[in-house]
Amino acid sequence: MRKTIESKRVRDVMSRDPITVSPDATVQELMTKFSTHDFNMFPVVDAGGILRGLVTKLDLLRTFRPQMRRWIPDLKLLWAERVEDVMSRGAISVEADDPITVAVDTMIDARLRSLPVVERHAGGPVLVGIVSRTDVLPCLTLERGDAP
Repeated sequence: MRKTIESKRVRDVMSRDPITVSPDATVQELMTKFSTHDFNMFPVVDAGGILRGLVTKLDLLRTFRPQMRRWIPDLKLLWAERVEDVMSRGAISVEADDPITVAVDTMIDARLRSLPVVERHAGGPVLVGIVSRTDVLPCLTLERGDAP
């Protein structure tokens, strides 16, 4: 059985205009976004469209982890925190002109469900989309060979 990946580019299959969150958004606003949208992560983008990091449901869960001496988190302090304080920096991303194989390899190697898609600019990587496992699956084909 032969396995192939179509020779498309990431831009051909990515979702454009992804829902993002600002580094200055509060954790409460982030909770609302996660409740509204069934996503596992949001790209964190500044006012100039530069990708600053990612924030995941796991990052949000960590804010509820009790401190050593405090079993119930102080919700007043929790709501005052910003996304910038809980996000992951140094996001793994792919470029819009990368072949699909690069996205597949990156998802497998990093064990990620989706990746931010960026275009490199002098000011930093500008977010242009998101590519997910669901986006790349239609590009994968199995071809049956002639059985002897």
